[in-house]
Amino acid sequence: MLNLIQDVLESDEKSDLRHFTSQLKTAEPRYLLRNEILAAFNEYCTNHKKSEYFYHSSHLGKLIYYTQEIILEDESLCLIIRPKIAAKRAFRLFEDLRAQEVTPEELLNIRDRFVNRYNPKVGEVLQLDFQPFYDYSPVIRDPKNIGKGVRFLNRYLSSKLFQDPEHWLESLYGFLKVRHFQGNQLLINERIHNHQQLSEQVKLALEFVSDRPDSESYDKFRFKLQEMGFEAGWGNTASRVRETLAMLDELIDEPDDGALEQFLSRIPMIFRIVLVSVHGWFGQEGVLGRPDTGGQVVYVLDQAKSLEKQLQENLTLAGLNIQPKVIILTRLIPNNDGTRCNERLEKVNGTENAWILRVPFREFNPKVTQDWISRFEIWPYLETYAIDAEKELLGEFQGRPDLIVGNYSDGNL
Repeated sequence: MLNLIQDVLESDEKSDLRHFTSQLKTAEPRYLLRNEILAAFNEYCTNHKKSEYFYHSSHLGKLIYYTQEIILEDESLCLIIRPKIAAKRAFRLFEDLRAQEVTPEELLNIRDRFVNRYNPKVGEVLQLDFQPFYDYSPVIRDPKNIGKGVRFLNRYLSSKLFQDPEHWLESLYGFLKVRHFQGNQLLINERIHNHQQLSEQVKLALEFVSDRPDSESYDKFRFKLQEMGFEAGWGNTASRVRETLAMLDELIDEPDDGALEQFLSRIPMIFRIVLVSVHGWFGQEGVLGRPDTGGQVVYVLDQAKSLEKQLQENLTLAGLNIQPKVIILTRLIPNNDGTRCNERLEKVNGTENAWILRVPFREFNPKVTQDWISRFEIWPYLETYAIDAEKELLGEFQGRPDLIVGNYSDGNL
């Protein structure tokens, strides 16, 4: 990207760059995002009667196209450029049009100064090290795999099964061994001691269920499977159990990403789900049209109903008599203004076991925390809210949730 800047500076477009930056400095805002940058450049091209070619295909046009943010300072401006997916670089452009690359640390300092939060002599700067999250997982290097994480991970794991079968089959055995729900063991029991025995017992179990009628209920032969080391969770009928065991047998003998994906899709792993939607007035009646309250309420409620239905269907097909539970975690508002947002627990209409759980913000200032708070102003309360919500969720589930789905930036945080 520095080459593209140099191309502009070494061409006749250097004067256009100077005039364009001067135009930016005489106007507001001082921090421009991509849509504002493109609009400003379009205005410049219109005022100076530039051609469509100049706007789209000139060196300056290409530079502007890749620029995501511009921060205007007194003696320079900072360009944040995204040359390709998952890559970002920053450059400072001085008044004499000298270009200098900016490190991530320097860019953060520029942003802090912009919002008057740059205090290098007051305490330590908060630093978050995300590297441990990447130490034991594959890294997506090819942009075409973005958005295909499950397929990418399945290919990675199946390749490991093929390259180092002993280690990864032991991991597969360990994965199956720890499957349980509320103290009840699922999938395999203590009669299977290691992955070698797992491979042997799968073949014996396959022989056994192959002789059973396809539609025969799992309950009629469950005790025989338990003697072989297999607990509930493989299927609700003989044919379903046979299919799932065959997937495991194929995964052990000839691992590939397709076999792994098929097998994992059959294994019961999710029983309790939390949907987090903190801001706004969250309820089933009398809330639509209120501030910060709109489509997300309808969306999350529909999501809860759909997830409960899908979970129940999956668990039934797995041969498990377990009722899933879905909780929508939101904020309790004491001054409810005629809504039910002051109720701790509310059942979701049309469901068997889906609930709205409301947890209040701590009362740092009751005049504020008793009322509705804008989504732009709730951030200081989220840390203690998360601590309190954890306790409430553990109590409601009688254990930890298997999946947490965040909605919007506050819910994800």
